[in-house]
Amino acid sequence: MKKAVVALSGGVDSAYAARLLLDQGYEAEGLCLDLFAGSKAPEEAAAVAQRLGIRLRIADKRALFRRTVEEYFCRAYHSGLTPNPCALCNPAVKFAALLEAAEELGADNVATGHYARRVFDCASGRYQILKGKDLKKDQSYFLYGLGQEALAKVVFPLGGLTKEAVRAGAAGAGLPAAAKRDSQEICFIPGNDYIAFLRGRAAEQDRATGAGKGLIEGDFVDAEGRILGRHKGLACYTVGQRKNLGASLGEKMYVLALRAEENQVVLGADEDLYSREVATAENRFTGGAAPDRPLAVTAKLRSGAAPARAVYHPLGEGKGRLVFSVPQRAAAPGQCAVYYDGERLLGGGIIEGSRY
Repeated sequence: MKKAVVALSGGVDSAYAARLLLDQGYEAEGLCLDLFAGSKAPEEAAAVAQRLGIRLRIADKRALFRRTVEEYFCRAYHSGLTPNPCALCNPAVKFAALLEAAEELGADNVATGHYARRVFDCASGRYQILKGKDLKKDQSYFLYGLGQEALAKVVFPLGGLTKEAVRAGAAGAGLPAAAKRDSQEICFIPGNDYIAFLRGRAAEQDRATGAGKGLIEGDFVDAEGRILGRHKGLACYTVGQRKNLGASLGEKMYVLALRAEENQVVLGADEDLYSREVATAENRFTGGAAPDRPLAVTAKLRSGAAPARAVYHPLGEGKGRLVFSVPQRAAAPGQCAVYYDGERLLGGGIIEGSRY
């Protein structure tokens, strides 16, 4: 009998993933990550594990999560970036903990409730990630940081299912998470108020280190540098934003850029948000090595965006340049650009900047 360690968060997706593993004949053990103070995950995961009749291990990863994800999140916002904490957490925290537990327990596989699929490509001899069948719920975008070590072990039981089928199956299995609503919030941000979180965290640290610099007021300017008003701090804005600018500008204006060194928020018209070229850094590819020549891809500049045709140009040292066939709107530095070949995930990187 195969053994698997399954991530349990207390939500319906991870709960039903565990149920499916048991139905497939696995011996399953749950792993819940205790990531931050006030998390309800350990309590809710325990209820799921009890219903399934499986053992549950609680792993205290608060220190790692704070150092790796929360502090990165704060640094990014204070530097005028818009971070994506989930894409960082998956390889550095969640899957690292799953693989660690699997090694300790001698498990064959690890599993999560992500809507994605894993396949083995005989031609390359490598594992690949495919988009989930339910494209409305596909989560492959957040998995580009996984390498072959993780892919050799991971299974995604929900990859071929729709969300509706998962909820129906969980209800039929009597799982306590069946009716639980999906969270649209950042898991460690109470009430999804990330500004309050940043203020609280900055108050804990020495402002001389720059911990709170993204909350210092500065100028709204246009592309030529003319002052238009005052902003509340770079961390309060992201590229493409129009609402809640906090200034009477007299016309529709959008955030075009955040200039960290000058503490300026650049505003302009919607048509000025479109870019044909996007620079990326810290690129990672699920197959291992980066391409050594320009590669035709479809790329997403945020998780909910439609894939757009582009050519990825490798520049060395983890850097790359995307050149799109059609200009793309609101490429926000700090967000992830993720690359596909059809439904196959190729890799991704962090957006550094863009130009028309």
